[in-house]
Amino acid sequence: MQSVLVGVDGSQESRSALAWGAALAARLGVRLRVVRAWQYPPDTILTVGRIELPGADVLEKEVTAELTALIREVLGDAHGASVEVRRGPATKVLLHEADHGAPLVVVGSRGLGGFRGLLIGSVSRQLCEHAPVPVTVLRGAVSVTPFEFQTVVAATDGSAPATRALLFAADLAAAVGAELVVAHAVPPKAAMNPQDIEEYEGLGSYRRAVEEWCEPLRERGQDHRIAVIEGDARTALLELAHNENADLLVVGSRGRGPVTKLLLGSVAT
Repeated sequence: MQSVLVGVDGSQESRSALAWGAALAARLGVRLRVVRAWQYPPDTILTVGRIELPGADVLEKEVTAELTALIREVLGDAHGASVEVRRGPATKVLLHEADHGAPLVVVGSRGLGGFRGLLIGSVSRQLCEHAPVPVTVLRGAVSVTPFEFQTVVAATDGSAPATRALLFAADLAAAVGAELVVAHAVPPKAAMNPQDIEEYEGLGSYRRAVEEWCEPLRERGQDHRIAVIEGDARTALLELAHNENADLLVVGSRGRGPVTKLLLGSVAT
């Protein structure tokens, strides 16, 4: 990984993304790229009267100055980040960067245009569904303490997206010196169909399956720990990440769920 690209719009969530992305770039010793998308004139709302708008070049300089000030506010003066202002819708701009060499895109869960009732905003969701590279979505406000990378939890169900996510998590954990926990959620026995119940041998049988899925890790000598948990994957994985005090939860965009038309599966959502 040669760089970490962070999409910023000034929201609290994007500030968290900036702080996290900067910490990751510093740990990996790679370049930090901070990108702000803007549009002219849709970004400007006229309320009353006639207003002569400044030219696009003038507004772009103002956006660049605002972005530079925000980076300095979040990261300090010695941040070393590249400041990049791109004209166009945020999703289009960030997808273009992902298509042209950005190895990892980091964004906040919801930007300035997001609806408060949504857990994940339109930009972050579109990136998760369409970006050809890994996307990290940060939730919550800015933390005053440095981000640490001690534990990475990677969820797997043996599917191709989950396997790619597992290998990405393994590479990242090795690069930052974090412990890798490979997790698999088993549905409660009450939720199984009759055939699965007849073949149910306890969590041990699922652990053997996870061990097979982890064969690529053993081949490369990657240290890891397996955690087989019982419960709905959507909640069980969050609970595990909380109990492990994980710094990152990695999942594939879509697992073995039945709704194949969805690019982003229910667990990932």
